[in-house]
Amino acid sequence: MGTTVRGRVGAGLLAWVGGLAVVAATAHPEGCPTITADEAMASAQAGIDWIAENQAADGRFLYRYDRDDGEVLPGYNYVRHAGTLLALEQAAAVGLDNATPAAERATAFAIDELTELDGDRWAFTADTGGTGLLVAALVEHRRATGSTASDPLLRGLGRFLAGTVTERGAVVALWDLEADEPVAGSRSPFFTGEILWALARLHAEFPDEGWDEPARRISAYLATERDDTERRLPPVSDHWGAYGWDEISAWPAELTDDELAYAERQAGLFGLQVRYESQRRASGLVALTRGPFALTAGVGTLGEGLGGIHRLAERDPDLDVDREDVADRLACVAGILVERQTQSDDPRLDGAWFRQGITQVDDQQHAISALLAATAVLEDP
Repeated sequence: MGTTVRGRVGAGLLAWVGGLAVVAATAHPEGCPTITADEAMASAQAGIDWIAENQAADGRFLYRYDRDDGEVLPGYNYVRHAGTLLALEQAAAVGLDNATPAAERATAFAIDELTELDGDRWAFTADTGGTGLLVAALVEHRRATGSTASDPLLRGLGRFLAGTVTERGAVVALWDLEADEPVAGSRSPFFTGEILWALARLHAEFPDEGWDEPARRISAYLATERDDTERRLPPVSDHWGAYGWDEISAWPAELTDDELAYAERQAGLFGLQVRYESQRRASGLVALTRGPFALTAGVGTLGEGLGGIHRLAERDPDLDVDREDVADRLACVAGILVERQTQSDDPRLDGAWFRQGITQVDDQQHAISALLAATAVLEDP
């Protein structure tokens, strides 16, 4: 998600947090549709089909579409391209149709767009998080297929990412690719977690190459300093961080007390935001008091975050969260997503998620990833 457009999700999440203080004081019933694991998979498949059906021959995705005007809106974002590739690889790993060929086209596009830097380093875009998500996607493919063809590229991308991490563990958000130097002071509420997860995945794949050191540096900074240092108020609900801590715990490695405490706070934040979203309605008085539905991308990130926390809780008994409550909130996200998905004979509409007539590819990306995560807590019919 680039700096000019990624605020779309961030602003929506922060707006939710600002209104959460009134939840306890105002009695609004929740609306969490009950769905099965099969229904979640079918919804994810429909989202994959939308992506594949509308993908260009060069591997680009249909980035933004206005259903009311029937127009493809201008613009493209490389970070969201990498994030959508990740969702495709996650879907391919569980056998969803059309995911693999769409991922192959998207990967070819990304490789064509890489910038080679000194020291055998590779960057996908000046927005450093895009390289992080590309690494995450390539590792997903490596694990699902056993192919090591991308290993030299993964290491080159990793060398670039390691260079974006400061001594304190902060992450540079923008890199001047022509000058090959960081843009001083640039930070992102999401790139920190993205690069943490990428480096953690690299350590899991190549455990003797030192990728754990910058990953743990980021993790410590994220847990103890990031929100204060980077003035994240209200706090960020960091689904990428949840992916990262889940990855670290699977190395295996023990999370520190600070990291566990931060993950516990994140679990509470995810759950509270889901509760608030579940109380929204399309019309009536509640539509006035709770506001319009959130962006699907934002709802999906809550499911991804809860999925990471759920996996972490299964693995680490020291994480002090209510597992049943985490599972319930994750199932609620899945139900909301299935209920709000579009069904249509029009391939530009069918399987997509719209808000106020607009869909963006990250709506499909985050919804698909959340639905796949939720299958772990949903019952079969």
